[in-house]
Amino acid sequence: MREKRLKTPSLWHGSRGRIWSSLLLWAGAVGIGCTAVLLAAAAGGAFAWFENMRGHWRWWPIFVLPLGGIALTWFIRRVGSGTEGSGIQQAVAALLAARDPQLPGRLINLRLALAKFIAIVGGMASGFVLGLEGPTVQIGASILFSLRRFFPEDTTALRRQLILAGGAAGIAAAFNAPLAGLIFAFEEMSHTPGHTSNKVVVAIILAGVVVQPVFGYQSYFGRLALSGDMSLTAVPALFSLALLGGLVGGGFSWLALRTDRWIPQGVQRLRHKHPYMSVAFCGLLIALLGMVVPIFGSGAETTRALLAGGESLPWQYLPCKFAGLVLTLLTGLPGGIFSPSLSMGAGLGSWFLPFAGAAWHAEFIAVGMVSVLAAVTRAPMTAAFIMIEMTDGHTMVLEMLGAAFLAAHVARFFRARFYHELAARILRANQYKEEF
Repeated sequence: MREKRLKTPSLWHGSRGRIWSSLLLWAGAVGIGCTAVLLAAAAGGAFAWFENMRGHWRWWPIFVLPLGGIALTWFIRRVGSGTEGSGIQQAVAALLAARDPQLPGRLINLRLALAKFIAIVGGMASGFVLGLEGPTVQIGASILFSLRRFFPEDTTALRRQLILAGGAAGIAAAFNAPLAGLIFAFEEMSHTPGHTSNKVVVAIILAGVVVQPVFGYQSYFGRLALSGDMSLTAVPALFSLALLGGLVGGGFSWLALRTDRWIPQGVQRLRHKHPYMSVAFCGLLIALLGMVVPIFGSGAETTRALLAGGESLPWQYLPCKFAGLVLTLLTGLPGGIFSPSLSMGAGLGSWFLPFAGAAWHAEFIAVGMVSVLAAVTRAPMTAAFIMIEMTDGHTMVLEMLGAAFLAAHVARFFRARFYHELAARILRANQYKEEF
């Protein structure tokens, strides 16, 4: 496919062009950081309102989840394709189709970014099981990609660089984890760093400059309350925990991607024929699950308290959170899966606490979290470094990496790569047939 180049005055070539390009990148990265802060504040306030209403009226979720789901479905159908789901698959698809001068702009743009922002806040206010990280990736990629028209030339290389840098800055800003953002860019989004690495690093740094003064320099989940050196007697239990985390995460991805295999044909026809009724029914089921054990939202608050040494979660937390996240994905509503996956991992780690004892409480919870996330995303390095940065768990580097790679290897049994398969579907739906 022939490259599309914008003709620009010679004023912007040479050193002036490089300065202008750098200023645009810096401005976009700062914009990503500001947007991540606003999204976290708005979504946090919306979920706090939901929890306050639930505290005053126990039956509140029964009403707000179905009605909120209907309203959000109407909204995203009005906006159009690209608003639904996590957002990472749209960014990955745009990156794979960067050679096309038109398609990436239909998948990541400021209109979709604004719609995603509104829908995520609405989803948190309604109590759906979702996180902010995936949408922040799409929003970050959209912000930087929208600036391409102001660069001296609009080329495939530039599009790839902006998408990759924007997505990496988005994940780094969402988790306040710059190193994890860098690894995510090259492990999950792209396998060819090349000359892109400088732009990615700069975008992550500048987004972090905005985020850290607001969120502070404390890690996302606080500091792991470690008891000391891990005893060899705990190794078999940790090994079993990582194996089971691989099965849980891999099974989740399979269920989310292979709905045609396990949902009866009659139910699938009803879903397509009556989308509003389907979303309302899923919302009602999530509400009922949440009345058994609180599973609403991302689960970050529950996980944070557990890592700080709180009491273990009830055994039914994991299956209920698992089912709630699957149901949320079936609605097609915008929402990320990183934080809910970590929350599922915390629930899984709680199952093993009786074998671990109080001495290694935080260690087992952390290994459960990294195992499930690595299995869901099939990106073990990203999962490990996200957990290390979010928990200040630098003394558990070997345990985190080992558990992440073991769980990701187990998840390969399900042959389901969450984001890449969804991105491939988007490209097929847009009739993008070029080899990549």
